Amino acid sequence: MNETPASEIIVPAVTEQVAAKPRPRPRRASFSFAGLGVAILSWAVPGLGHLVLGRWRRALAFFISVGGLAITGYLLRGNVFPQHATDAFGRLGFYADLGTGVFYYLAHFFERLGPDVSRALGDDGTRFIAAAGLVNVLSAFDAYEIAAGRRR
Repeated sequence: MNETPASEIIVPAVTEQVAAKPRPRPRRASFSFAGLGVAILSWAVPGLGHLVLGRWRRALAFFISVGGLAITGYLLRGNVFPQHATDAFGRLGFYADLGTGVFYYLAHFFERLGPDVSRALGDDGTRFIAAAGLVNVLSAFDAYEIAAGRRR
């Protein structure tokens, strides 16, 4: 009897199956003007971009979370960084604060008393404001991705 080894029988069958699968085409990154508009709306008023896209639950969640973090930070008398900061930390803090969108302009109403970073609450307030800005920027990216059709 002339028997064929099992390795010679299995290997051609496996290679035929692998060769038969179509290769996925790489996705080309494209720019979406509609996505950019929605992202700007989402940054300016937290959740507005998601509301335009019909995602009202997500819009409400972002508005409440960003607004809650920002207002809590302002009430704790956190530091709102000025636009023309002299050091890198100040500029980074300004960009984080600016990320809150409309709440950044509301900060001038709350900042009449000035920041209170001499206490732990004032320092925590600064962190709350920066966290609100970062969450809002991430929500703008999320709205852009949804509008561009890359995310559901």
